[in-house]
Amino acid sequence: MPLNFTFALSQQQTFELRCDYGSRRLDKAELATLIDLCEQNYYAQQKDSLPYLTQLGRQLYQWLDGNQGWLRRALDEADEQTILLDLIQTSEAQGLNPQTERVALGLAHLPWELLHDGAGFLIEREDISVLPVRCMQQRQTQVIGVQNRPLRLLFMATSPEGIEPILDFEQEEANILQATKDQPLALIVEESGSVAELANLVKSYPEDYIDVFHLMGHGIIYTQQDHGYLLPKGATLPDNTPCFITEDEVGNLQLTTVNDLARAFRGRWPRVTFLSGCHTGQVPNKGTVPSMAQALVKAGAGIVLGWARPVFDRTGIVAAQALYQALATGATVEEAVKAAQQEMIDKECTDWHLLRMYRDTRPINQLVTALRTRNRERLTFTAPEQEFLDENNLVKVASRFEFVGRRRPLQRCLRALRETSDQIGVFIAGMGGLGKSTLAARLCTRVQTQRDNFARVVLIGPLDEWGLLNKLSNKFERFADVPALLNEPKVSLKGRLQNFFEAIEKEHNQPLLLVLDDFEQNIPTANIEDGSLRMTAEAYKILGAICAALEENGAESRLIVTCRYLKEDTLPPHRLHLERLEQMSSSDIDKICFPLDKEVRQQLRTQRIIHIADGNPRLLKWLLEVIQQPGLAADELLNRLEATEQKFRENILAQTLLDALEPEEQKFLARLSVFHLPVTVEIINAICPSASFLQKLTSLSLVESATTHPTQPVNYRVTTILEPLLESVLSEEEWQATRQQAVRKIHQAWWEESNQKMEAQGLEIVRLGLLAKEQEIAVSIGNGIATYWVNNSRFVEAFDLCEQVLAVYQDYRILRNIGRAEEVLGFVQEAVVHFQQALDLCSEEELITKAALLNNIAGVIAQQGNIARAIALWEQSLEISEQIGDVKGKAATLNNMAGVIAQQGNIARAITLWKQSLQIIEQIGDVEGKAATLSNMAYVIAREHPKSDRTLGAILGNI
Repeated sequence: MPLNFTFALSQQQTFELRCDYGSRRLDKAELATLIDLCEQNYYAQQKDSLPYLTQLGRQLYQWLDGNQGWLRRALDEADEQTILLDLIQTSEAQGLNPQTERVALGLAHLPWELLHDGAGFLIEREDISVLPVRCMQQRQTQVIGVQNRPLRLLFMATSPEGIEPILDFEQEEANILQATKDQPLALIVEESGSVAELANLVKSYPEDYIDVFHLMGHGIIYTQQDHGYLLPKGATLPDNTPCFITEDEVGNLQLTTVNDLARAFRGRWPRVTFLSGCHTGQVPNKGTVPSMAQALVKAGAGIVLGWARPVFDRTGIVAAQALYQALATGATVEEAVKAAQQEMIDKECTDWHLLRMYRDTRPINQLVTALRTRNRERLTFTAPEQEFLDENNLVKVASRFEFVGRRRPLQRCLRALRETSDQIGVFIAGMGGLGKSTLAARLCTRVQTQRDNFARVVLIGPLDEWGLLNKLSNKFERFADVPALLNEPKVSLKGRLQNFFEAIEKEHNQPLLLVLDDFEQNIPTANIEDGSLRMTAEAYKILGAICAALEENGAESRLIVTCRYLKEDTLPPHRLHLERLEQMSSSDIDKICFPLDKEVRQQLRTQRIIHIADGNPRLLKWLLEVIQQPGLAADELLNRLEATEQKFRENILAQTLLDALEPEEQKFLARLSVFHLPVTVEIINAICPSASFLQKLTSLSLVESATTHPTQPVNYRVTTILEPLLESVLSEEEWQATRQQAVRKIHQAWWEESNQKMEAQGLEIVRLGLLAKEQEIAVSIGNGIATYWVNNSRFVEAFDLCEQVLAVYQDYRILRNIGRAEEVLGFVQEAVVHFQQALDLCSEEELITKAALLNNIAGVIAQQGNIARAIALWEQSLEISEQIGDVKGKAATLNNMAGVIAQQGNIARAITLWKQSLQIIEQIGDVEGKAATLSNMAYVIAREHPKSDRTLGAILGNI
């Protein structure tokens, strides 16, 4: 049982001390003198004198013991004792005179940790264990009891750039990881040092999931005189406010108060919080302002630890190591803090007495059970939900829970992506596997968290104008004007992009994060080998247009490029921040290895893997996953990797794993590789029934499961690095048969049987259909997409898609659509040729299409001035439409004829034709057609009668 000393306050503002043995009145003047003494000779010191600490501890002991000998009696009666200092009444009292208030608050300020009985400090005694605890808040709310599982520790280190003294946060993290690596606890690391990101992390876990929060960095007692320069312009803080120095999203300094931390946790406090920073347990302004630790308890935290003055870095590490070792193995919180105190003393940390413990009245004792408790949950690291950079789940990246390191690159890039930055984006370069795509994904997430109106578009690999416009149009297709702007005829690519960025930002309030991932695929192999690193002319033109459009618009939208190579003189003019990624630090590698069992971490083979990976996180994870697989000559593989240059080691690993597979397993991989989008097991079974190989191949990371949520059907795709290695696995006949089976199956699953057709899947069907020589599938789906694009003003995209199909098949449907696109894009002669070719290839049975083609040809010929021939063609089209009852086609033809005849000056005949068209349109309920026709009529009438006040209806009569 703890020894409770309750400090009570009467209505007459006199103090009383109560304990189990009785009560006595206290001399207020004597208390004030003791508080002043500590303020002057203890808290103001940078270095302590042992004789003075002994003297002060003796005074505190004698005062607390009193003439009645309460403290001596309690210590004699127990081998272990917590001295619970109940300061609730004195800390909550209102309406006190200044002198009484100062004494009431100053009681928590006294260094009770120095209690000395004449023989030694009570905390140092080996025959009895003593710990002073400051109880500051009465609470009756429920708190979870001891959990039969491993301890969960949330760790966050902060060190803004430009602040002295510099806290080597990476080394501090490494120290904590080293201190806890042998303990059975689950470590969660908040990587940014930002309280805003801490709040997001806390929200992502269930309530009561985290047991302990460890915050490491610099603490200060703010005063305007000493620290006013740290605040942003216009911001204010009261003097003597306890603050923790944290970082904002770009690494700049941010002063965090108790209220800021309380907002981050929103009532979901861990049971223990350790503020491992200077002054966090110190009561400021001569004991008249609550310490940060004390205020956190008042704000809702259960138990808070802090340091009463500046503390040595080594002391903080020693204390943390002992504390978490004890908590993780089932000790109570008081026992763990006592263990930390004893360890500091044993390690001769002269500032051991600065650790303070504050708490509320709730029964927080053990956090978790002892290691060998029956049915204790084992420490397991469940695979997090997967994250991908792109919407098609092609580029897998580290999830929020897996993401480690890269704090400074992340902050520098975020600074460049700010709305107020004069840069238009970032170019992230580095060797394969260093996490460029993961960093890009994290940047997108951070920007979209702060500005939720941002959209994201990702292009992977080779960059061409069609692919860019297709992605942008598809993302913003709900805004009818946007695809039209991107496909506007006779406007340069830069001009179209400028119009696009202006529209999405100013009219639709949806700026864009445009990501060009794996940009090295735009650099020809020869240019990599000769070191020139020049990209293709088309990629250079497009990248230059994007950069220029963003810069000249002063756009809010931003560009992110990831590339293995960076040679500045090969880039077009730009205002991009250039970020070169290096190998990960040893502390970050330790975080990746932390989930491994202790025995596995210590194996020589694991140490060799870490050395071979050389700071490359993707290679490290891959090796750690596959090295234990049965049948793999692990040591031989490691020998080969050690003898290979770092940048080629992934290829060696992939080839080694591929060679170790059975022939049927290799063929399975090759067949699955024909898909460029992830596919389900049902689709896989249609081309290679041995789907039983999936589990093994996934465990070797040769096949990736592309699924973001556990409830979704699992989708699979072959790891990209394998594609060139699989070319010789199948014969050309086997490849072709596989492609045919594959495209037939995805056509059935994604198109014929699906109620929700996706454009990306349709384009994959076209791509694979052309390779497989499945003409009808490729042409019919390609025609459907091209028709939709032309009808929605996506002319450039339609033109390029039709060219791809026509390179393999000459089909009248595709010829007609490319002609429609060419007509708008200004390629009039080409349009006539393609329309005529389509007409020649169109079968006699396809009368609707023939009528439409005649209408198309007539429109182009009319633009060239041959009106008589155009009208003759239109009349042929009308004749066919009437013959087959195609009233919609007839209405369209009449509308087109009327427009040309009106241009020739025959307004009366034109209006007659428009009236006929409107009658048909109203009969079939074609609202859009009616609007277009009325618009054409209105334009002509307004031109002919510019000063008329008559309405359209009055001119036309009742139509």
